[in-house]
Amino acid sequence: MLQVGRKDDDIVRQLKLGDTAAYDLLYEMYWKKLYVHILTRIKDEEAAKDIVQNVFINIWERKETIIIKTSLEQFLMGAAKFQVLNYFRTEKIEERVFDHTLRKFEDASVSINELSDYLDLEKLIEVEIKGFPEKMRHAYLLKHAHHSTSEIAEKLNLAEQTVSNHICEAMRRIRKRLSEKFPERLIN
Repeated sequence: MLQVGRKDDDIVRQLKLGDTAAYDLLYEMYWKKLYVHILTRIKDEEAAKDIVQNVFINIWERKETIIIKTSLEQFLMGAAKFQVLNYFRTEKIEERVFDHTLRKFEDASVSINELSDYLDLEKLIEVEIKGFPEKMRHAYLLKHAHHSTSEIAEKLNLAEQTVSNHICEAMRRIRKRLSEKFPERLIN
């Protein structure tokens, strides 16, 4: 059984053989040092704990092939540094994804606002048209259904000039109402 104070070489040799006691001893000897070292760099306790766990998990997973050319502590600090860099790289990617998502949300928000403005505008025009006298309303609606002035005159049994007057008056009233409601948008 390994004990604290045994040489790093003995711990590594036993670890390579799959000795869980060597792994436990390694963890016991270095987890706190690694945790404090990592925490000073990333300032996030949970992430620091996760990184320490990743360092030890990677060591266990690669135990048969692990080659240590420095002291065990230096090796672990190097592994921790690699994990911290990986953490920051991942954080940058997540930040970019978050920023991209936020931009998309802002774009959607603008689109929603534009849609809302459009729906307000549409409702305002609808209310205004409902308030037109009957013949003016029919002339205006038929014109927007792409009927010619002569077709409208024939359908409504009106003179073409009267139809033109109704359509012009309808447009004037709509423009006036829109300029009152949306003065920042000059509608001519």
